Amino acid sequence: MRVRRGTPRRIAALVPVIFAAALLAAASAGAQEAEDLKPRKLIISLDAVPYWVVEDVMDPDFGDGGLFRDFKGPVPMVSTFPSSTSIALVGMLGPFGLGLSPGYEARFYDWEMGKVRGGGVVSYHRIEFPWREYFDWGRKGPVGSAIEGTRPVKYSIKRLRRAIEDFATNNRETFFIYIAPTDTAAHTKGPEALKEVFVALDEMLIELQETQERPIEVVIFSDHGLSGDEPLINVWKGLKKALKEAGFKRRPKHLKGPKDVVLIPFGLVSSVEAYVLDEDKSAIAGVMASVPGIDLCVYESDEGWTVESRRGNAAFRGEETASGLVWHYESITGDPFDYLPLIEKSGLPTGSESKSLPDAEWFRATADATYPDAFYRLMRSFELVENPASILCSVEPGYMYGSRKTERLAMLGGGRLRWTHGALFREATLGFLMSNVADWEPPAAVRFDQSLMPFLEVERGADNFAAGSR
Repeated sequence: MRVRRGTPRRIAALVPVIFAAALLAAASAGAQEAEDLKPRKLIISLDAVPYWVVEDVMDPDFGDGGLFRDFKGPVPMVSTFPSSTSIALVGMLGPFGLGLSPGYEARFYDWEMGKVRGGGVVSYHRIEFPWREYFDWGRKGPVGSAIEGTRPVKYSIKRLRRAIEDFATNNRETFFIYIAPTDTAAHTKGPEALKEVFVALDEMLIELQETQERPIEVVIFSDHGLSGDEPLINVWKGLKKALKEAGFKRRPKHLKGPKDVVLIPFGLVSSVEAYVLDEDKSAIAGVMASVPGIDLCVYESDEGWTVESRRGNAAFRGEETASGLVWHYESITGDPFDYLPLIEKSGLPTGSESKSLPDAEWFRATADATYPDAFYRLMRSFELVENPASILCSVEPGYMYGSRKTERLAMLGGGRLRWTHGALFREATLGFLMSNVADWEPPAAVRFDQSLMPFLEVERGADNFAAGSR
């Protein structure tokens, strides 16, 4: 066969092209293989699960050597104040694009409209609480929630199973699950009942990992803690009586003039929101703080924030410095948080006029105190809803605040309520965080707005969320 001159040269010229094409094909195959091995993310939020419940089930002495063996944690998650869902989830997920709730609960005072709104079946669908739509699996609405409330442990497990099945059969890279019935189970049956949910969830996640080709990174957390174990006393009647005797007028829906107070009992929790005119805040907070069962009340003042309690009054403020946020704490007539001994014991530096501590050191020093991270949480409590209260109060252990109708319904359903949340103190505050993400280094404790930072991409423009810019 006759070969034309130059053909070997042409073949030689093609060799680099062929080699480059082979490299591109190999790179493409490698990229596809890397994509196939890239983990998907499963984020699970369980409402009202206290830290110690998860600590118990992960203990090697629990069951057959403890649950969630491939997970790190649990880490105590210091929740918002009030330690309740509609503000806690905003605090935790706000950096990732979740908008503010209009109020602390479904029923709230609207400053712009000048009236109380929400709290009913119709308003549930008309008034937007962005967190309800944030999750791929979330709430079922008031009717569905009422049905689930009849057997909350069973429905918690059932909804988890369906949600995880949905995750397993779709192609979403990140999948968010919110389970509400755990809150009902915790309120009515106590936190011990939640351990059954974790036994079932552990089995589901093991099966999920075995049936999926791609690895799954799982993050599990709760929005706040829980406290109780004894029948709770409602402070609602005492608040009404004290305000009336002090000459203030309790209004059910509107602020009409001087000395008016709007209180909004809704559900059965351990925090109280009061809406008043600015000139009345100090006097009304003092009256509310004097009521048996009210632990302390806080309001914004010229000093920053003023705290009233039967243990005395104090003020605190935050100052942005070149080195970061610094807190100043000043006792006026007492030490409502019992922080002064903690400061002295810790050996942290103090200012001359007031006790002054950098924010990071303050968090570490108080994370396990009776009132964890109180200054930051109280400051953010006036920023994390669209309609902040004038005065916020925390209820003592053994007490609750809420509607007498709800209280009577709870009694019809199985006796007096024994467990609730919302308060500033430790048991009602500490939720949990755990994960199987390999490179996550669990801290000793984590603040709510930093808890999910290692696992999710922060929304553009939300990097200042934790600094209180919203």
